[in-house]
Amino acid sequence: MNRITALLLVVLSSAAAGPIRSEVRLYLSDPARLRTQLGDLLGELDVCSHGTTDAGLPFLVVNTEAAQLAAIEACGVRTSVIWPDIREKFRAMTGCDPTDGSFRDFGYFFNYWEMRDTLLRLAALHPEIARVDTTMRSHQDRAIWCLKVSDNAGRAEGEPQVFFNGATHAREPMSTHICVAYASLLCQGYGSDPLITWLVDNREVFFVPVMNPDGYVYNSDSGGTSSNWRKNRRVIQSPYVGVDLNRNYGYRWGYDNSGSSPNPSSETYRGPHRFSEPEVEAVHQFMRQHRFRAQIDFHTYGQYNMYPWAYAGDAPPEPELLREVVDTFQMNNGYSRTGQWYNTLYPSNGTSIDWELADTLDEGVPKFVTYAFTCELGISDFWYGAQDPEYVDNEIELNIPNCCYLTRLAGVWLELTGTHVNDSVTGNRTGRLDPGEQADLWVMLQNRALHELDTARSVSAVLSSDDTLVEVLRPGAPFPSMARRSSAGNRTAPFLVRCRPGARPGDTVHLRLEVTCVDAGETIVQPLAARLIIGDSAVGVAEEPAGPGMSPQRRGATIVRGGQWPDRGRAILLDAAGRKLAELPPGTSAVTHLPAGVYFIRSAAPSAFRSRVVVPGR
Repeated sequence: MNRITALLLVVLSSAAAGPIRSEVRLYLSDPARLRTQLGDLLGELDVCSHGTTDAGLPFLVVNTEAAQLAAIEACGVRTSVIWPDIREKFRAMTGCDPTDGSFRDFGYFFNYWEMRDTLLRLAALHPEIARVDTTMRSHQDRAIWCLKVSDNAGRAEGEPQVFFNGATHAREPMSTHICVAYASLLCQGYGSDPLITWLVDNREVFFVPVMNPDGYVYNSDSGGTSSNWRKNRRVIQSPYVGVDLNRNYGYRWGYDNSGSSPNPSSETYRGPHRFSEPEVEAVHQFMRQHRFRAQIDFHTYGQYNMYPWAYAGDAPPEPELLREVVDTFQMNNGYSRTGQWYNTLYPSNGTSIDWELADTLDEGVPKFVTYAFTCELGISDFWYGAQDPEYVDNEIELNIPNCCYLTRLAGVWLELTGTHVNDSVTGNRTGRLDPGEQADLWVMLQNRALHELDTARSVSAVLSSDDTLVEVLRPGAPFPSMARRSSAGNRTAPFLVRCRPGARPGDTVHLRLEVTCVDAGETIVQPLAARLIIGDSAVGVAEEPAGPGMSPQRRGATIVRGGQWPDRGRAILLDAAGRKLAELPPGTSAVTHLPAGVYFIRSAAPSAFRSRVVVPGR
């Protein structure tokens, strides 16, 4: 008896319980031919994740029934059944039977009711910065709970806005968990952690931990976990229930049948028309009422960092910018599967992030562009972690720095990229600050904001010294305006500093720069820090604020992008904080001896070049 026949017999013997769904690997000897081999069948598949065998062969992980598996194999795709019955995998992952009601609390994960109660408690404990909203409703009239965190949560201040959401697919509780975890971090760290306090004071951060409440509750309360329920719960065509909400958004909806399905029976059914689903239309209207600069749409599982487009492999707008963001995500969470959705995962159309990035007319009105990203959390299953809090907490810790990072870049965020000593007028012309010397000091700032709205205007700064070895004689300076992704300095109006005679070459002095600017009509103040080494021409820079444990961890990268090495001349190698590590002789082309991380190189003449380099882990 072959495997397909055996599976069919299991299906027939269990007809009362519905078709048995299996977890199956589809091996992709040539991924580029997958769409040709499967055709529209690709759009019917319930793809959970993908991976690579020890021999380097890529594969897709799908949940499928016996008849569909036979159709896949008839297309010439090699397969192997990993779990003949996904309910058995569920029992192995959670220790619970998916059909007996014992998993209503989702174990360590939040179920819908626990998520609701947690948001309400955060709002009650932190009423000055947290506010809940239940305006958005599902098909079954459940609240799509939304939490806003900002220093004046009860009113719209015009501050840059950023959006985090989870559980668009009902079987993905870790995506809910990280939204609640980051919201809790913002609320609990406000007033004590300098980075968190700055973010809450200067951003409006919105959370929808469960975008699909009906499907989420169906999994917890009605045994939907027995089939890894994914869609919403609206009956479109009896007996078929549900639409894949992440195939129902308006941009490139129904682009082809490989990236979504027109069949109501499919797990990737896109619905009868764009924005047909109450949940998607609610979010559609919600986003039209806001101007979200950036968003992360959390899913599970597989450990991916992705940017649009999902519908096709065409280059999206500003691909280098999008790639830089997910590369930074990767440096924090170590997810090797990082890149454009279409090329990194599989074709999908009608997705949220494609619609959010698209610059199109929306009901006749120009649509606001949101820089949107998808992170697929977790590595082994939708439900794994229910009985393993250490695993869940580790995934959260890997991705919280990315939440902070994107919140920062959702508006003007200034980084100190260079500090320069000029002693040619008032000093001994060595290009460094020596004991007993007076010199001009000028700095370069970069506006790291993602969105074109966030130009830093009316920029000024005040310099102070945390050390008596250096006195600031002229502390204030104006700066030119900085459009997003651009830099400016105060070279024409430098600070004036004096080193006391008692200082020794090699002494490190900490300087503090308080920058004030206007971003989209809102005044922001941002502290920055620099290290000045007496008698050294290499001046280190450091970024602030950074509260305890909030500095992103440097992890081994699997790619190198953006580094430009000098063809000639001497270069200086700096670490991520801007400290001088070494001088690079002409012709240097690699730094493989260094630990994995982010480094900078600049020429001996600072104005010539300065590049960011990612050194991969080995």
